[in-house]
Amino acid sequence: MNRQLRIGIGIAILLVGMFVGNRWTCYIASIRTDQIPNATEATGFTKDAAPPVQSDRTILPADSGDAILFRDRTAESGIDFGFCGSPTANAFMTEQNGGGVAVFDLDNDDRPDVFIVNNAGHGHVSDRRPCTNAAYRGKGDFQLTDCSLPAGLAAACFGMGCATGDIDNDGFQDLFVACYGQDRLWRNNGDGTFTEITRDAGITDDSWGTSAAFCDLDGDGNSDLYVVNYVEWTPDVPPCHPPDHPEINSICSPAERPAVPDTLYQNNGDGTFRDVSATAGIQNVADGRGLAIGMADLNLNGRPDIYIANDTSPNSLFRNDGDLKFTDAGVSSGTAISSDGRIGAGMGVAMADFDRNGLGDIAVTNFRNQINDLFLNVGQYNFLPGNSAMGLDAVSRMPLSFGIAAADFNLDGYCDLFVANGHIWNWESIGSEFQYHMTPQVLKNVRGVRFEDVSETAGDYFQHRFLARAVASGDLDNDGDTDLVITNADTPPVILENLTERRGLRITLVGRTTARDGRGV
Repeated sequence: MNRQLRIGIGIAILLVGMFVGNRWTCYIASIRTDQIPNATEATGFTKDAAPPVQSDRTILPADSGDAILFRDRTAESGIDFGFCGSPTANAFMTEQNGGGVAVFDLDNDDRPDVFIVNNAGHGHVSDRRPCTNAAYRGKGDFQLTDCSLPAGLAAACFGMGCATGDIDNDGFQDLFVACYGQDRLWRNNGDGTFTEITRDAGITDDSWGTSAAFCDLDGDGNSDLYVVNYVEWTPDVPPCHPPDHPEINSICSPAERPAVPDTLYQNNGDGTFRDVSATAGIQNVADGRGLAIGMADLNLNGRPDIYIANDTSPNSLFRNDGDLKFTDAGVSSGTAISSDGRIGAGMGVAMADFDRNGLGDIAVTNFRNQINDLFLNVGQYNFLPGNSAMGLDAVSRMPLSFGIAAADFNLDGYCDLFVANGHIWNWESIGSEFQYHMTPQVLKNVRGVRFEDVSETAGDYFQHRFLARAVASGDLDNDGDTDLVITNADTPPVILENLTERRGLRITLVGRTTARDGRGV
């Protein structure tokens, strides 16, 4: 008997709309950790003396119609990455995911580097390179050199998502990989090399991790770690099949698998973590099936909140009540389900102030024949659906969307969206009406009123189809705009150069009483 089929996943979550000094902004092209003697003096105000929230529409550039244009720089970049976890005829549930990606400065040379997560397991092999994660050191002008082995990052696990953060406040970004199985944590040694400290640091989660994020959630000056977990599954679970086609294996719905609770680690400040999941309130959700995470102070009270996109389960918005205690306000805030009243297959999350009212909004990607959600923050932990009014319904119903990134790609003062698309079912051989490989999308934010799909004119890359999964953003060539790195489930990653002629502002955040890299309260 055929099982019901429906699933999705989001791997890398990019929060490019930055929250700075109690104001949301989309002007920042990149953020790096450096040495600023007094971060408060640099911003001109403190958390306790923040300016009032108000719309900036009257002072923004009059023309927001500038084109968004990207150029594919993959061929000359030097990236030679062989992804091992591509979909096979076995239709293993883990094969749908692809691998995560991060853009960060691993050696503090002011040139962004790239880390790509690989999948190793279930008998996968690659004829291109070992099934290990890969790190590429940026040399400028989109030239990247494989430094995986000398950096100590050429490790193998069935990886999914990844996150970077300064766990010991030494000014260097450390690295976490969420895996199917034991998660992994590496400390940055400050000389371009890393040391794995997973067990020594108290990271013990060996379930199916999909995404993660670092943030100082309790304001003690140390970056805590939240790990998003998915479902219980093993390779001996039989696949599903399309209707009337038992000869074709397909990935089954996650609704048929038991959900696995998320994990929250408190940073002890000595290089170790303590699992506080049981007391934090995050495990009060009955069926999470989490895939993606976003963190931001959504009610401007100085405490970062947590949003989790769940697959075939209501999404969670964990309100930070202080002292690492959280309350799920997903239902009461209006962010748990889609505006059409359906529970979505949440896969990716992006946070930014899309309508420029000074409050952080939430964008969520979903399955095909569902709409991608846009929850507009109106204050006091209340959100209104904005996807229909801002034009996202029509452009998001047909694709199956995975990773999503919010950034001001044309630097007109409004956060735009990039969406990575690609299905999980390859049914084209039996005359399916939907595509397996799909074209990506870039959506221009027109003065905070509507989104316009400008993919047709955004570059040759957008005319091709991919099994796109994760996306990371950063200024790879240090020219003041936001470039992209996209991973695919069956082909090498893609690097896109942003060709806008405008230049953005780079701001360095250094925490004095909170986490050094400025993530948190």
